[in-house]
Parts: sequence; C-alpha cells; structure tokens
Amino acid sequence: MLQLYKGTTRLYSRVLSRQFSNTCLLLNEKKEDINKSNYGQFTKQEFENARTIIKEQIARLESEIKGESNIRSKLGSMPQFPSPSKSTARKVDTLTDLFAQTIQLTGPIPLSAYMRQCLTHSEMGYYTTRDPLDLRGGDFITSPEISSVFGEMLGVWYFTVWQSQGSPGKIRFVEFGPGRGTLMYDTLRTFNRFIAKASTPVDIEITMIEASDVLRREQWKLLCDEKHEFETTTEGFNKSTTQWGNAIKWVYTEKDIVDDEATANYIIAHEFFDALPIKSFTKTEAGWRELMVEHTPTVTNTQPKLATTEPVEKNDLFETEFHLTVSQKETPSSMIPALSPRYRDLAQGSRIEICPDAELFLMKMIQLLKPKLGAVMIMDYGVVDSIPENSLRGIYKHKFVSPFIKPGEVDLSADVDFDNLVNISKQASQGKIINYGPVDQGDWLHNIGVGYRIDQLIKQNESNPDVQDKIYGAYRRLTDKDQMGGVYKFLTLMPEGSEKPIGF
Repeated sequence: MLQLYKGTTRLYSRVLSRQFSNTCLLLNEKKEDINKSNYGQFTKQEFENARTIIKEQIARLESEIKGESNIRSKLGSMPQFPSPSKSTARKVDTLTDLFAQTIQLTGPIPLSAYMRQCLTHSEMGYYTTRDPLDLRGGDFITSPEISSVFGEMLGVWYFTVWQSQGSPGKIRFVEFGPGRGTLMYDTLRTFNRFIAKASTPVDIEITMIEASDVLRREQWKLLCDEKHEFETTTEGFNKSTTQWGNAIKWVYTEKDIVDDEATANYIIAHEFFDALPIKSFTKTEAGWRELMVEHTPTVTNTQPKLATTEPVEKNDLFETEFHLTVSQKETPSSMIPALSPRYRDLAQGSRIEICPDAELFLMKMIQLLKPKLGAVMIMDYGVVDSIPENSLRGIYKHKFVSPFIKPGEVDLSADVDFDNLVNISKQASQGKIINYGPVDQGDWLHNIGVGYRIDQLIKQNESNPDVQDKIYGAYRRLTDKDQMGGVYKFLTLMPEGSEKPIGF
C-alpha cells in the first residue's frame, strides 16, 4: 500500500506540475498576444480576469491533491484501490473493460476522453479498426455515398474558385477525415475533367489526413488503379498516383503536411467536425460543472435527443453500464465556459457542449490559406444562432443508440457549433479570412446547379424508370428541408480579396 501511495503521489505531482506549466505557458502566450495586439478584442482586463480565475483554480487543485492530513497515518485502515482480486486479474479485451477499470481506479472520466478512446483507440477504436461506411456492415451513409452528384457539385465549385483566383499552377486538395474516399473521387473526377477542357497546365497534389489503415486501403482502391502501388515512404507515410495522374499522399495528422508558399490549398472537411470529442457542462448554483462519464450497471440512458422510430424503453441498445454524471467539484476544464463571454449570461441549469479540438483543426486549416489563394469548405450537421446543448448521439447499424453502449463499436457524433467556427476564424485571422455561410445544404446544391444535373441524368435514363426513381430519390434526400437538405450546413473560409464564391 505504501508503494501504491508513493506511485500515486508521484503521478499526481506530475499531473499538477504539467497542469501548472501548461497554464503558465498559456498565460504567457496570452500576455504576448496582448503586447502584440494580435487579437483586437482581447483586452488587458480580460487577461487579468483570466489569470485570476486560473490561479484560484490551481490553488484549489493543489489543496485537494495535498490534502489536510498526513495520508500515511491511515495506512492499513484505508482500502486499496482497486481492491486486489483473489482470482486472476481481469484482462482488458474491450473498451468496456478499459473504461470500467479506469473509472474504478480514478473515478468518472471526462466525456472528451471517453469519446477519443471510443473513436480512435489504436487497437479498439471505431474509426481505426473498421470501415464504417461498408455497404454490408456499416453503421451510416453520407451524402457522397448517396449520389455521385454531391461530389460533382463540389468539383464544379472548386474549379470556379480556382479560376477566380487566377488559375494557380500548383494546387493541393487536402481532405480531413476522407471516409472511403468517395467524395474526393467524385470531386477529382469532375475537377480534372474541367481542367482538361480549360487546357491550362496545373500540378495537382492530393493529401488525405487519415489515421485508419483500413480506410487508407479503401481510399487507395477507389482513387488509384492497380498499376500504381500503395507505397510506404521513409517517413512512414503512404503514397501513390491517382487514376488521373495526380500525386496522392496519406498522412496521420494535419501536422504532417509540408506546405510551401507556391501551393494553393483547397481543403475539404465533410462530416469531420461532428466526430471530434466534445466536453459537456451544466451551470449550477456553484458555477459551471463538467459532465463526466460514470460506470453504473443497468442505467437507462436518455442522452440521444434525435427522433427515432423505436421507443427508447424497448430498445436494448439504450441500456448501458455507462452514463453521464455531474462533477461535484470544479475540473480544470470548467474554466472554458467560465472565461467565455458567450456563456456568461446563460441561466442556471443551462447545459452546453464545447469542442476544444475544433479550434485546433480550424486554425490549421486557416494557416494553409495564402493571400488570395485557397479555400476551406466545411460540410456538416449542426446549429446556427444557438449553442449545442445535448446533441451527443450514437449510431449503430443505421439506428440511433446510446452513445455509451458498446464502446468502440458505435459511431459517436455531436452537432457542430457553426457560430463558434465563424468566431474562431474571425479572431484568428484579424479579418484576413472571410466566411461565407453557413447555408443549408439543399440551398447550396441548388445554387450550384444540382437541379440541372439531376434533370440531365433523368433524361439520360428515360428507358429505365427504376434508375430514374433512384436518381430522383437521392436528389430529394440530399436537398429536401426535412431531410439532409435542411440539417446539413455549408461554410466556406476564403482569404481576404477573393471573389465571393458561387453557392453562397
């Protein structure tokens, strides 16, 4: 027990030291921002308020970790955690085992930590171990999989942007979370066809940001042909050549992108932000408290709020050992809503969802834009003119289920906070990045000309009514307000001085 205590205190000391160091670094960065006036709306008073709150929080954490008595005096009387088992130790074969043992040892864990492990655990994560879009065993279907027209419209859009920016001779398409590669396939096929007609030489490079080896292989099969091998570089990345002759490279994270000033980056993020881990908070009488994941067998979870054809009480996939619980004390993340003016006036009892990772990824996308060159297209479902409250959902075999059932086997997602993305882009770029949208997917597709393309396809299949019905059904699904056309939004970010793009 003494050795356990020493190991635990050393762990807590390292955690506290890292927390304090990171906080000081953050404060110093913010102070530098003030001195350099990088963010016009960040005042010295706001800095001082933030520093006060952070110092108070660190003092409380220090006090809680150190305690008020000598813990050694209780050796022998306090139970060890976890209690030693007389049988052989439990093996961690699933994420359920991992979470159950972790929570038993440390207490409830942050929702963001739970989601991150469920989705990207190297051996048991949802996206790293399977093809979620597989036609037979997949759990959901996306717009590009419904109709190739979706990707065609994006290809048309990028071609018009390329022309409006002076037809740069070197461009790179970068896709964050490319799925099976269907959207990139349809976009490239259309873009390359227009480039060939324009007779303007252009060097096109493709970068796929994909952590899943399973999906990388699927993307390669679709985008390339057999004569172009799936190679591994000395850096550990993968590369090949598309069937249109474009160089293509796979990297694990956005940090692996090697950029240069001569390249115009055209960035695609379709259903990417909705899969990022979120944190959930509720405003109590004592202030903001984080919602944590607890382990309690046979708890009926009512987290999902989206409509489902099956009553919750009759669906076994809503019966789960894990559920959300409100932290009794402040957590380090509690400062996120506490410091933001956006949440300051929310009433007690309010609940919000915040995605810290969204800012990191959006900042990288913005950094890839050059003066008057490049564009970011974000396509996702989410909310506008409001704050996500309770949108976390699980999707399993094309049905909504509890996000806490079958960890690692269920897709998890939450509504994208489009207002936050717009605010981040404005603050980070000091007005040098212009946003257009968000607009409804159906409106964007119609503005691009999807109606003309659908009419063309229907006329080409006059002899086959079944095919015509499928084409029209896919069109309605993509554009109707009560289907994907109203739920999904399009938001684009472009450098200052670019022409207003079509579709918005």
